[in-house]
Amino acid sequence: MKRSLLALCLLSPTALACDTSHLPLSGVVTVETCHVPDSPDCVYSGRALHEYLDAIPDTDALFSVGLHSSPWRMYDGEMRILTAEDLADAIRPKLREKKWEAVELIGSWTGISPAPGVPSLADRVSNALDGFPVRGEDGFLWLAQDGTRRTTHQALTMFEGGGAYLIPKGSEVLAPLAAGWPAFVEDRISEDDAELLMRAAAGWDVFFLCPEKALAGFERAAAKGSAIGAYNAALMRLERSAEGDRAAALALLERGAALSDAKSKARLEAERLRGK
Repeated sequence: MKRSLLALCLLSPTALACDTSHLPLSGVVTVETCHVPDSPDCVYSGRALHEYLDAIPDTDALFSVGLHSSPWRMYDGEMRILTAEDLADAIRPKLREKKWEAVELIGSWTGISPAPGVPSLADRVSNALDGFPVRGEDGFLWLAQDGTRRTTHQALTMFEGGGAYLIPKGSEVLAPLAAGWPAFVEDRISEDDAELLMRAAAGWDVFFLCPEKALAGFERAAAKGSAIGAYNAALMRLERSAEGDRAAALALLERGAALSDAKSKARLEAERLRGK
């Protein structure tokens, strides 16, 4: 079973989701926070999230995959975009080991179509697995200490405080914030910190639901030396496929390959063969 979600989270007093046109977003949710970093009663959200994922009960019926996600994309532990085919290739050998009934994607919005006629991430993974059943979540994912989970659909998220996302010991964690925190402080990130710029871009996608800001952020990170930023921006442009996107995507993959990124190099070679 593969379960991986990321570490720390920094907060802003409010966070308004960008894309409400096709998603069932409404209302306001307040996140409970804690503000004493050295107190045993305050726990960093990332640490709690990891523990809570491990607490999800194993079953003989469901193969569970924990990940960060937006309605449009899934991410691995480095915040590199995972395509449906990537994930299917990774879990297919596990599905052959025993008789599972279904795969469950434990990540925000994995079970929801982002727009009319567009399949959900769960459906896309199912298609890549030749129709094997795949389930997903229907909103922003929360996890509790005992591994139980729920979803919410808020258009506005409110916080108390503006520092690292700590929770009172034993409280729920809003999972997308574990990846989304750099987006809140993007204007304070050094231009030399390509890694954090890349993670800020991912935060615009998985928490704020702002794909265009995420794309711009990944390209900014790529220009500063993030191979993953270059790779992610290239995949977003290839999927969008507007005028000029393919040429820009190839240039981004070249950038990633020049930064010694094997996945960028492999995708670049595949795209060049496809273009012949």
